[in-house]
Amino acid sequence: MDKIKNIVWILTDSQHFEAAGYMNNKAVQTPNLDNLAEKSKTFTNAYCQAPICVPSRESFITGRYPSDLGILHNKHGHASSAETLGHKFQKAGFKTCFSGKSHFIADNLLFSEHDMNRGFERYADWDDYLHYLREKFFFSSFDKSKVHEKCYQGDPRNLEYIEGEVNRCINMYAKENSGILEDEYTVERCAYERASDWLDQNHEDPFFLFYSLYRPHAPLFVPEDVEGPSLDDLPKLDWSEQDLASTPSLRQRIAFMNSNEDAYNANLDLAIKYSEDQDLSKEPGRKKEINSYNSFRLDYYRSVNYIDRYVGEIMDKLKALSRDKDTMVVFTSDHGDMLGEHGLNLKMCFYDASVKVPLLIHIPGQWENSELDDRPVMQLDLVPTIAKQFNIETENNLPGIDLVNDSYGHDRPIYSEMVSSFGADVAQYGYENHVRMVKTDKWKYFAKAFGSDELYDLTQDPKENNNLGQNLEYESICNKMKILIDQNLGQFKVDDIKIVG
Repeated sequence: MDKIKNIVWILTDSQHFEAAGYMNNKAVQTPNLDNLAEKSKTFTNAYCQAPICVPSRESFITGRYPSDLGILHNKHGHASSAETLGHKFQKAGFKTCFSGKSHFIADNLLFSEHDMNRGFERYADWDDYLHYLREKFFFSSFDKSKVHEKCYQGDPRNLEYIEGEVNRCINMYAKENSGILEDEYTVERCAYERASDWLDQNHEDPFFLFYSLYRPHAPLFVPEDVEGPSLDDLPKLDWSEQDLASTPSLRQRIAFMNSNEDAYNANLDLAIKYSEDQDLSKEPGRKKEINSYNSFRLDYYRSVNYIDRYVGEIMDKLKALSRDKDTMVVFTSDHGDMLGEHGLNLKMCFYDASVKVPLLIHIPGQWENSELDDRPVMQLDLVPTIAKQFNIETENNLPGIDLVNDSYGHDRPIYSEMVSSFGADVAQYGYENHVRMVKTDKWKYFAKAFGSDELYDLTQDPKENNNLGQNLEYESICNKMKILIDQNLGQFKVDDIKIVG
């Protein structure tokens, strides 16, 4: 324990748990992640506590369930007063820095009403990225007067506006440039430069660096020199129209998120019949930015290859500063991506592709050799695990465990939750849309998935294709799983949400 002085937490956005070379995925080339895995413990059954950005991030940085924080949605939520890992390290005398995409805070909240920095002394996120683009003379796509008025002069400043302005400008620029975004203009480059400069100034003191990369979240624009897979390299999708017959709520759930049931049903039918030479973008009602699942997956894996470059950059920086031998490194993602499984892309559901995440932990003197651990863990375990390594006190009522010192087995229950609407006003929908999940070694259960429970026998059906939740033979199992959920997850109600603006 005496060998550890510092910590770097590396985060990606929307990275499928198998989207890495160390997971034997031929579709990606991730030499830097593979190298980190060679000197880390790899947790192959790690789960986020919400398969959507804001509640997941606020959960793992505080060590609490999203419902305890009043945040289950990107659009609306409390201004959380919970202490973060950043606060804890700063109180303990560490230099602290956040660099990259934050998205800890619901879009309805204003900077002036929130602890925007979440405990970090140096906080370089979306607002800083706009400054970075100004430095790069990246003005061709900006409405400069609006950006200046909204983002640089006074309060209130709305988070949704700033992120929206960034995405709008980047999308416009890349489309004008044949879908190419030069390396110098990416969030990843900005995050690295800010982190690198900060390390130059602070590496001689104990430090906590949270290094957050934007990709493989869409838009999937990356520099031209980044190589990607061929169609033959893509993992095979294993689902069929017959599998969907047991999940009638599946179409409802995603139709609801798209606010267009007829269009979604048509899209799902098309996806089932999809062939590699079919251009789905021409089909009526199709709401996809990318032409097909395979086109999306090709660009997605290129984005994974790109973020690996910046994993390597920060690891090389630690070595150049002689901090690689005394720095704990954590690598994970805020949630996964469906990548065509079950006919879906993106996130916001409890199938493994969406709710399961990559997790590597390197601890000098303890976990510094390649080791696989298939026991189930939750991302909220990271706060007690990390804090213990640095003798930092945590609250007694945190639900997570210390993955280094605490005893646990394969039968440990795992939980996740969300409000199942997205891109719409949560206040319209109410408690019925608080969807909750529990997973044990044998079963995975979703409660209130649009009023229709889902239950999967993971020993017989690891791909989660055969929903047993509507089968009376399994009613007692569903009831037992529901009791587990009620005992461990709060009941989130719309009245709990603070609506601002």
